[in-house]
Amino acid sequence: MNWIAGQVPEWLTLLVLVIGLPSFMLVLESRVHRWVPDWRLGKYNDATGIMLSSAAVVYSVAMGMCVVTLWESRNEARAATEAEAVNLAGLAEGARVCDPAVRQTIETGVLTYNRDVIAMWSNRVHSEPTPKVGADLDSLVLVVSQITPTTEAQRAFVQEAVRRLSTATELRAKAIRLAHEEQLPNVLWISVFTGSIVVLSLCVTCGIRDGLLRRVLVAGVAATIGVNMFLAIELNYPFEGSVRLGPDSYQEVVDQLEQRR
Repeated sequence: MNWIAGQVPEWLTLLVLVIGLPSFMLVLESRVHRWVPDWRLGKYNDATGIMLSSAAVVYSVAMGMCVVTLWESRNEARAATEAEAVNLAGLAEGARVCDPAVRQTIETGVLTYNRDVIAMWSNRVHSEPTPKVGADLDSLVLVVSQITPTTEAQRAFVQEAVRRLSTATELRAKAIRLAHEEQLPNVLWISVFTGSIVVLSLCVTCGIRDGLLRRVLVAGVAATIGVNMFLAIELNYPFEGSVRLGPDSYQEVVDQLEQRR
């Protein structure tokens, strides 16, 4: 599914699912009722209605759970990037207790780190290595390790800085993992596609004599399923597609630090 969210334009995906799918179902419905004209009489509507209702309920619950799960995963990914950015921003803020030269070096290191994350954002999304960002973090570790505290405030800062830098490594690893991790496993995609096919197939078997009403119902159900599929595909990768997460948190840190200089 990654190639759909990352390579196929959103408007094309939406066009295929919301217009193409209903159009296909209308053609299929016309063919099926031409091949099996007895269905149009509605002899099996009671059985079909029960099965369609049951399938629609199961499908709605499953799709709803998928969308909720994907949205929660998106919020988790956003929280991970914000935590990574804010963590080092706190390091720069706490450096005020140090000598001006040390404070300047730390602020510059944090700025460089966030700028490089922004510049290499596409590398992170596509799981490509970003050694420069790792080197920026190592440079900050080196600066903090060379600080010789002379006051209680500086000793507390060094301890806090060590903790933040250790946390930064973990947060960076988590943010990178979430940037390219698929949120829904393949087995759930199979269930979503299977449920969609079952519901659409049962819609075709309904025997409503009014042709216009029958086509409206089939097209409406198909369009609804298409919208749900589009939403699931777009949310499946938080850092891809039109609702993707960007490096906004890192840019905010850069703006704040630049205003202070």
